[in-house]
Amino acid sequence: MMWKKVLSITLGILVLAVLPAPFTKAQGTNVNIVILVSDNEADYTLAQKISENLNLSIVVTVWGVYDPNVTSEIVSHAPDKVLIIGGPAAVPKQYEKDLQELGIEYARIWGENRYETNVEVLEYLLENYPELFENVKIVIAPGMDLGAIEKAKGLKNVLVLYVGEGYEDNQTRVLELIKVKKVIVIKTSLSEEIVEEIMERVRERVRANITEENVTITADMAWEAIQLAENRTNLAKSLIENVTIPSAPKLLELAEEELEDAKEAYSEGKYGKAYGKAIAAKAHAEIIIRFANEEFEEKLEEHIEFRLEIKIEKLEKMIDRLEDLGLNITKAEELLKQAEKALENGDYEKAQQILEELREFIKSTFHENKMYIKEKFKERHEEKEEREKVKEKMKEHREREHEEEDEDEE
Repeated sequence: MMWKKVLSITLGILVLAVLPAPFTKAQGTNVNIVILVSDNEADYTLAQKISENLNLSIVVTVWGVYDPNVTSEIVSHAPDKVLIIGGPAAVPKQYEKDLQELGIEYARIWGENRYETNVEVLEYLLENYPELFENVKIVIAPGMDLGAIEKAKGLKNVLVLYVGEGYEDNQTRVLELIKVKKVIVIKTSLSEEIVEEIMERVRERVRANITEENVTITADMAWEAIQLAENRTNLAKSLIENVTIPSAPKLLELAEEELEDAKEAYSEGKYGKAYGKAIAAKAHAEIIIRFANEEFEEKLEEHIEFRLEIKIEKLEKMIDRLEDLGLNITKAEELLKQAEKALENGDYEKAQQILEELREFIKSTFHENKMYIKEKFKERHEEKEEREKVKEKMKEHREREHEEEDEDEE
């Protein structure tokens, strides 16, 4: 089945994207909150800054692609609530259904694009965590400028506001609502005009200390954009067979051509051109991914066999995760085998009944063992941190040895 192949292809990306963030709680609450966001650079950076300031965990999915591994990763965090940042094109609706079936509370915060999502998220934070804005700075970055977004990602104690043409009123309005005191403005040669326009509005309507940072498009920045575009283009290529939209092949052809142009420009040292071409390639590839996700959702609704196959895969991933946590899931494994046998025999009604029983068992097991799962997650995270510290010390030791060797040679 093609969709099975696609899920296995994306798994390799997801292993890198799903981040084992610290086991923590939102400040001032006893609620364990997890952020679910796509690897879209704008939404992810926004989520990362929220995570840093509210001390929350993040789980990341590949933009526009549903994968059961992501749901099982959420389960391993034992959240009381999940905040989904981004619309259904970025974080597919199937994740909402998964959370509903598991009895996990969630809220999706989104708009029609990254600019509207950004404003909605900031307003949500202002309503629910007003104290958050007392000590943080607002970084203004062009929403389509990867270089500016990357710069914002590296800043500490900030929240991000993405600016773009046509959204200036809402962006200025949210700055007024926040009553922001400190603003950092990031711009590159590709985004000077829109940044200057929004800054005029800010100076007129918002009393804030404003500092500017100019980012030069470097070779590293251009290469990062190329790699991101290549990942998106390869994913679009793997999904193209599932897309019936006539324009999809042409969009893929354009993405591949722009990607090649980007690589050629990079090899010639034209990093600004390489950067721009890579962004264009990524945009074309993401249209295909969005189409594929829409048709995936339609197929789930219309074809019971496909729906049951995906459900079996999803529940199997959850069983694996619960078993990995040390829980007794013998009954779940037996039910899964029965469901697979019923599906193999074409008895869809029986398979559906068994899977519903299995879902209920997993749901009850999850809620009954929530505190245990949280503790296990905490233990594993602490162990991982210790391993990272050891690696870092070994790296520093090797670097010192190399430096000493170089000094001896001199």
